[in-house]
Amino acid sequence: MRYAGKDLHINSAKSGFSMPELVVTLGIIGAIAALIISNIVNSIDEKKNMVALRKIQNSLTQVTQLVINDNMSPIYWDLKDYDYNSAAKAYKYYKPYFKVLRECSNQEGCWKYPTTYLSGKVYLRSTEPYQYMFTLTDGMNVLVNVFSEEVIEDEFGVKVDGASVVFIVDVNGDRRPNRVGTDIFAFVLRDDYIVPAGNDSSYNCNIAGYGLACTARVMKDNYTIKYY
Repeated sequence: MRYAGKDLHINSAKSGFSMPELVVTLGIIGAIAALIISNIVNSIDEKKNMVALRKIQNSLTQVTQLVINDNMSPIYWDLKDYDYNSAAKAYKYYKPYFKVLRECSNQEGCWKYPTTYLSGKVYLRSTEPYQYMFTLTDGMNVLVNVFSEEVIEDEFGVKVDGASVVFIVDVNGDRRPNRVGTDIFAFVLRDDYIVPAGNDSSYNCNIAGYGLACTARVMKDNYTIKYY
């Protein structure tokens, strides 16, 4: 019995794991599994966002032509920058062609805060008095703003003649990360058609920048996100 017990002890030591070793091993396996799952989820989310980006791009392009046919060129809309009435007017013209789930005007309920730049710094903490906000039936949240030509060129990378309408769209609605250039993209009404933000300049489209001018960059990269 003594030798049998001794032999059993030796075999157990050679073939088994101690409790600390088992805990560490399981921890490593869990961390790797969590990382793999996270990467898969992020990849799926990005693909969904890109599908939504294509959809809203096509919608804005087509609807803009209908809006102009009914309401003349935007140069006759008497738009003023940072002006709620101008944003509301633009929404009024576009609304008949959109399937709208909810309207929030410039009140909370159609946008998630805080909204961040690509760099992680906060872009929007709360609603602004000059915005008009609404949610489409597919869940996309939309901000309508009217900015000056200087702001549109400097921040959104599009050259315009005078104040114009900017659509900022959260393509996955209320879901995170609510980050410009990741799930939030901008489009500018230039003359009689819609152009993606960054159409003329995407200098601030990088991981340390704003991301407001990244829409054209993403489209150019075949609807993939490649920031440096």
